[in-house]
Amino acid sequence: MKTARAVSRKHWLKPCFAVAGVAAVLAAVLGWVFAGVVGAWAAPAGVALAALGFAGSVQAVAAVERIDLRLTLPMALITYAVKLMIAFFALWTVKSTVPDALLPFAWGIVGGAVVWLATQAVWAYKAKIPYIELNQGS
Repeated sequence: MKTARAVSRKHWLKPCFAVAGVAAVLAAVLGWVFAGVVGAWAAPAGVALAALGFAGSVQAVAAVERIDLRLTLPMALITYAVKLMIAFFALWTVKSTVPDALLPFAWGIVGGAVVWLATQAVWAYKAKIPYIELNQGS
């Protein structure tokens, strides 16, 4: 049986993905306007990379939280480092293969991260989060 905490833990993922989808469409339009066809795919690809990175972190932290709550901070730090390495590798790959796509791709990553974090912050501000752990069945 799922606890109230487990059920509500990842409800903010849906609005974050929805807003990231809108940001990807906007990034495609802006990328096309400012960088042509290359920008039209590179900018939304950057938004997607940012969104997938944040979602992956959520899944990793939630997985270790089920094992032991004390593992959440180390896992969050590990996923942060891994996300940075993946982002830098992706930027290097784009620069090496399609140099014209580097700037729109990088702006897509930045825009995706800003949009995701802003959506998450608004959700957290509006959410009804209990300040104590509720024991069920104790």
